[in-house]
Amino acid sequence: MKIAYLGPEGTFTEQAAKCFIDALNERGLSLSPLASIEDVFEAVETGTAAYGVVPIENSIEGGVNVTIDTLIFDSELFISKQLTLPIVQNLMMSEKNAGKKVTKILSHPQALAQCRKFINKTYPDAIVEAANSTAEAAKAASRESSEVIAAIGPKNSAELYGLKIVHENIQENKKNSTQFVLLTKKDTSEPKSGCSTSVVFATKDKPGELNRVLGIFSIWELNMTRILSRPTKNRQSEYVFFIEISGYDDAADVAEALAMIKRKTIFFKNLGTYRIVDA
Repeated sequence: MKIAYLGPEGTFTEQAAKCFIDALNERGLSLSPLASIEDVFEAVETGTAAYGVVPIENSIEGGVNVTIDTLIFDSELFISKQLTLPIVQNLMMSEKNAGKKVTKILSHPQALAQCRKFINKTYPDAIVEAANSTAEAAKAASRESSEVIAAIGPKNSAELYGLKIVHENIQENKKNSTQFVLLTKKDTSEPKSGCSTSVVFATKDKPGELNRVLGIFSIWELNMTRILSRPTKNRQSEYVFFIEISGYDDAADVAEALAMIKRKTIFFKNLGTYRIVDA
């Protein structure tokens, strides 16, 4: 069975996929890197892959809208598990270039932004260029070149392309992390104790409607750890609301609250109940 993930190899998403494999404890699972988040959804929906791994939120950049919108509007998949992966950026070079003056630094634009102060202080004369991924940058740094190229990315990129890590943990925000979800066709909507559940809904366009729905969560004393709005793409100023209920003990209370919310809204979708996996 395949686990599709947002590739290429040597990325943080691949790290997350390996963590999910450990958590699933199923035989015969293999990783399948794909080019886009939409491709991952399609692989699971068509049965090409049993599971899919995609990012859903970064602690600095916020929600990954393509993942969230596809879950809400374009897919019938469910969230099966979730994990938060610390984002640790490293500067890496080929062994033969280690110690030489760096002329060019490559990485994904987000990684470059996360390490801007380090780059400016340590390599002020280096040309900084964006790559499509941290893995692509590492691959470029491993090739023969007249330039001395360094890449910024995760440790597994260095391992994959045989690079030496010259500087570790160079990102400015040491608490930077990305949340990933494991997608499945299996219906995981039934609340379970010790889990989290994500739902999305829309209310009538009337004063106080959203407040009345959110009050239901308060009545059942449910902890909302994520609440965000997304445009429906049908009409200006029309939104749906994405809510995560986290760490509850009483699954029956959650089921009752969600049944009430479904009755009080004009659109309701349960995106799944899932356990949090350790990275």
